[in-house]
Amino acid sequence: MNENEPISVKDILIEMKTLSEICVDLSFASLLYSDKLVAEQVLLIEEKIDSLYKKLLDRLSVSIKSLNQAEQLRIYYIIGEANNIISDSAADMASLVFMDYQIKDEIKLVQQHMDQLVDLIELDSSSILCGKSEVSADLHDLIGIDVIGLIRPEIGVITKYDVVMECGDLLIFRGPLYSVNEFIALAKGEIKTVEEAREHIIEKGEVKPESKLKYHQDLLVTMKETAELIVDLAYLYALEDLPDVQNLIRVNEDKIDKLQFELIEEVLRLFKQDLMEQKTLMAYLRMADSFEEIADAAIKIAFGVTARHKPYTLLEEVVDDSSESVDYIHVVKDSEYIGKTVKEAEYMDDFFQILALRKRGQYFFFPKDDVKIKIGDGLLIKEYSSPDDE
Repeated sequence: MNENEPISVKDILIEMKTLSEICVDLSFASLLYSDKLVAEQVLLIEEKIDSLYKKLLDRLSVSIKSLNQAEQLRIYYIIGEANNIISDSAADMASLVFMDYQIKDEIKLVQQHMDQLVDLIELDSSSILCGKSEVSADLHDLIGIDVIGLIRPEIGVITKYDVVMECGDLLIFRGPLYSVNEFIALAKGEIKTVEEAREHIIEKGEVKPESKLKYHQDLLVTMKETAELIVDLAYLYALEDLPDVQNLIRVNEDKIDKLQFELIEEVLRLFKQDLMEQKTLMAYLRMADSFEEIADAAIKIAFGVTARHKPYTLLEEVVDDSSESVDYIHVVKDSEYIGKTVKEAEYMDDFFQILALRKRGQYFFFPKDDVKIKIGDGLLIKEYSSPDDE
């Protein structure tokens, strides 16, 4: 066995969760640029997750000594299966690239309207990032950017967070729209320090997309974000068993089913009126299926456990140590968030995304930047980081 291969249940679950999240990001990047090299990497990651899933089943199986222990370990079987499904769905999307589906213009516009974009940029020799890793450059904490992979001509795609970036590397990165242009300027050498990029982000404030989406594109954005939200809520509910979160999962599960139906109906209408090409139609149908499958996988995590054995210490460690984690913050007296706007709170110390603001028992998803946070509010937040960035 390779010495770098995960051997414990915890390590296998962390790698599966992290790789499945990267897999979805890379599949969109491959569609964005019709890039077969990136699409090929998605398929390789999917194969690795298949292998990790088999190892997980083996290790869990030999750990079970009683019926009670089987009930305690069931959640980990479910998480493994769910992440395997998510990676399969990402591979289905990436496979469109090998069929020469030219939909990059459609996807590029869609990307601009998402809370987290995935993009590619070549690292110029004049960039301060040459010779640094994402962690050593402090990219996430200072400007909210994660380098989720890089393409090096003589090697191919590398997805390790601690790899040192070299001049000429093609960086695959993820971040909010307001950070993307500043990071691109950093990679090109136009901005000389990460701190300077952060100052520009704060000064410029909200950045809006160049143009509005068409109805079918808007449906796709909403469907992708809803699927990802269900995944986030599923892990939170598995850990916290919050009745409000349980209800939110069910509401969004119904929502994504309706979105899928509306999206299919709309793209079929466009195709019949000769307003959409056949391959674009097929791409939208495939993506709609993939996001619905991702949501279904999340439902398995949220509601697949019939007996709860608290606390799930191992699950807490898996979520904390993976590349994305979700948490709920109750804004109490003396909280540092009181009086801050949503945007100001997201900029404090570490970059995170406020998925929802809870006021008077009601959740407001993806709140506007200028909404003020008050005592008694609740913040549903999503943090992006590397497993090494602790």
